[in-house]
Amino acid sequence: MQDTIKAYFSESIQIQVAAADTLAPSIQHAANLMVASLLEGRRIFSCGDGNSSFVAQHFSDLLLHGSQLERPPFPAVTLGANSMLPSEQCSLARQLSALGSSGDLLVAFVSQQQSERVHQAMEAALSREMTIIAVTGDEAQEITGLLGPTDVEVRIPSTNPSRIVEQQLFISQLLCDLIEQEIFHGG
Repeated sequence: MQDTIKAYFSESIQIQVAAADTLAPSIQHAANLMVASLLEGRRIFSCGDGNSSFVAQHFSDLLLHGSQLERPPFPAVTLGANSMLPSEQCSLARQLSALGSSGDLLVAFVSQQQSERVHQAMEAALSREMTIIAVTGDEAQEITGLLGPTDVEVRIPSTNPSRIVEQQLFISQLLCDLIEQEIFHGG
């Protein structure tokens, strides 16, 4: 059992080190897009697949309630949280089609290779002329294929869904802290 525990920690640490070396530019770009969007009065929508759905909810909660600062809430909505049919494939896309506007952002947290619900939400975002920030693992080609030149992918260097979710939680906290720092302290 001790070997298993050590292996889990080792794998997580290795992914964290690899992410620190490679993801800083894309995380900074994502934070800058969110800051600009918020300063323009736009909204940030978030969604996730499977276990990443709680990361999307946590991210919206951080934006609404604050992370490091006591501050006014940012306009953030988690897709799926209020849906009558949360398991329906098109529920995220329907919410985004009803609420999203040009200039808003969609932050999609994806830990699996395929996610039809998130895929459809991203298509709805594209049809609404929204920018997409996708926080994925190494094997989310279906999702990354939808990204355009103004969108951002933060690709976690792992194929293990559990390790991807761990990093997504870390990155969601980091993004909120960066946004607060930029808006309230000027970087």
